[in-house]
Amino acid sequence: MRRAVLLRLFSHLKPHFNFELPENVDSLGAISDQEIDALLSFRSDYELDELRGALTRIENGTYGICLSCKRLLRQALLDREPTRRLCPECELQFQAQLKESYLSASLGYQN
Repeated sequence: MRRAVLLRLFSHLKPHFNFELPENVDSLGAISDQEIDALLSFRSDYELDELRGALTRIENGTYGICLSCKRLLRQALLDREPTRRLCPECELQFQAQLKESYLSASLGYQN
């Protein structure tokens, strides 16, 4: 999975930097963490931050585990969204809580 995240990372960075991806995807392992950090240090945006987070979770062994309920995420879901941190059920709960908080806050401002 690290390779898939790295490929997305490099394809995200490619428009911003003048470099080519290695022809053999397996050769991405030859790129040092320092080289990756150097590329990442020049730019930051939401997608890049999410990809950094996915790499960190891969390295510390928490990748593919829902941050909320600690269940394993389905591989098909991770293949579509390699930066995914919540299972679909916890994501729905989170969105509902966010919406409720937003509504509560906006009602509080109207008084």
